Amino acid sequence: MTRYALAPETFKLVHGSYQQFHPTQIDEMPKTISLATARGMNASFQLLVCKDTAWALNVGNAPHLSQKGAIPTLRVAAPEGVSLHIEDMHVCDDGYFRADALLDDEVTEQAAEYTRGVYCEVEIPADAPAGKRTVTLALFESTMFEDEKKVGEVTAEIEVFPVTMHKPSENKFYLDLWQHLSNIARKHEVRLWSDEHFAALEPYVKSLADLGQKAVTLVVTEVPWGGQSCFREYRMEANLFEYSIVPLRKTAGGELVADFTHLQRYVDLCAKYGIKDELSLYGLSNVWCVEEAGFGRLAPEDPDALRVRYLDETDGTYKFLRTEEELEQYIRLLADYFKKTGQMEKVRIAADEPADLEKYRRSLERLMRVEPEFRFKAALNHSEFIEEFGEEIYDFVPYSGHLFTHLELLRKYRDTMPGKRFLWYVCCVPHWPNTFLRSDLCESLFIGAFTSWSRMQGFLRWNYTVWNDDPRKDIRYGDFAAGDTNFVYPSPAGKPLLTLRYKALRKGIWLYELLEMLRGKRGDEVTDTLIGRVLKNTETDKYYTDGHWLGDVVSLNWEDYESLIREILHILAEKD
Repeated sequence: MTRYALAPETFKLVHGSYQQFHPTQIDEMPKTISLATARGMNASFQLLVCKDTAWALNVGNAPHLSQKGAIPTLRVAAPEGVSLHIEDMHVCDDGYFRADALLDDEVTEQAAEYTRGVYCEVEIPADAPAGKRTVTLALFESTMFEDEKKVGEVTAEIEVFPVTMHKPSENKFYLDLWQHLSNIARKHEVRLWSDEHFAALEPYVKSLADLGQKAVTLVVTEVPWGGQSCFREYRMEANLFEYSIVPLRKTAGGELVADFTHLQRYVDLCAKYGIKDELSLYGLSNVWCVEEAGFGRLAPEDPDALRVRYLDETDGTYKFLRTEEELEQYIRLLADYFKKTGQMEKVRIAADEPADLEKYRRSLERLMRVEPEFRFKAALNHSEFIEEFGEEIYDFVPYSGHLFTHLELLRKYRDTMPGKRFLWYVCCVPHWPNTFLRSDLCESLFIGAFTSWSRMQGFLRWNYTVWNDDPRKDIRYGDFAAGDTNFVYPSPAGKPLLTLRYKALRKGIWLYELLEMLRGKRGDEVTDTLIGRVLKNTETDKYYTDGHWLGDVVSLNWEDYESLIREILHILAEKD
């Protein structure tokens, strides 16, 4: 028996124990779905399929025979302009398997009664005609050399409104997903900063650009995060050390000479795809220390434990800068380069969760002494830093818990600090809203809605490609929740495998853009009222202190978001 049905794009298959998705649930699900979209916004849904015998799923046109013998193959056929990706299943913190990666492989073989999902995406070009269209997927079945027989079909009714979504590079939503370039080199087994490394980086950069990424991550000293203390983790091994993109040498005469070739090559690669608003420099402020493990300061008077490696040309050995004077010389080289190349205005000296006010003050004083034109950015999990360093910090990025608790204060800061950016972030906490493997995908849509409602300007996350040693097998690592460390997976083809979580974040960003378009047309009151369909409780200071759980605050119903988007598009399509 073949079972099949459709599910929304935010549906997530779960296999294992009592959360096992039972095939009979498919019988109660629809075979049609209705979607609303704009030009330039793709329309997505999921196909669920299962058989009561061992079987193979094929979403392409290539032939397939199983080495296990004569098992039936179920092939899904889609019209031109519709992409199909089998959803991979990944073990989560609770031992259950959840759908995430969108595979490029067209065929997978399954045991009897094992349901698989197919992510279906309908391309809606920016010049697509407005109106309703029907997309039909046909299901064919055959065993060995039998002729295929049609066993069913599903349909998506898509209404394209006469509203055009701009290019991702033109998004108002300020997205900052950090890039970990050394990890990409390791997973694709290429030499750091080689031509092969940059070839591997390009599809990752493009995938970020497709989301509307604004910031370029540049690590300019060695291991600023101390490898996330990966040297302490033995349950799931991971090499998480990130190395400087700026080779440094010291001549026989004692002069420090920096090579900015790799740095500029990566900056130019990002600019090629429209990522060019910001150059975030990591490793110059609030470097993470684990002194007992050897990750302490190398220069006694250095407030930040900078680790700057250089080639000593007098003897051909690699060494580290160990005086404050030499460290300042290196910082000066960085500043001079960005000024000489006309890029200084984009530079941000970034700090990740500084916790010591006095230490951070010394760090800023040193950097401003070397170069007064430096601007600073900080991901803050201590709200007092905002008021304390209101003049120095240009980009404020509060942790979501502090944003919710101190929203009115942060809004006041934003209103009294013109020209500065205010983003927000989630990381290994809170439990919700978040983008973990176990998180409901509606939480990612909510990120876009909440950013608009709170009047923040964008969102930051640290985790685009922070992989353990074998992420395709198991993405769990240490005390991090599964999925906390990555949005995409490395593929043997040398490119990222996108995920359901990536697609959901993109939809959340689209939602933000539509809300801001609506805000410009109808004003704050109409916009915020509509956001109320998915933001159930506006008392953000009580989110984690008044017994609320996720469903009390965030709508987890895809239909609420679909209804919201449809209503926004209807208003935007109206003639003034």
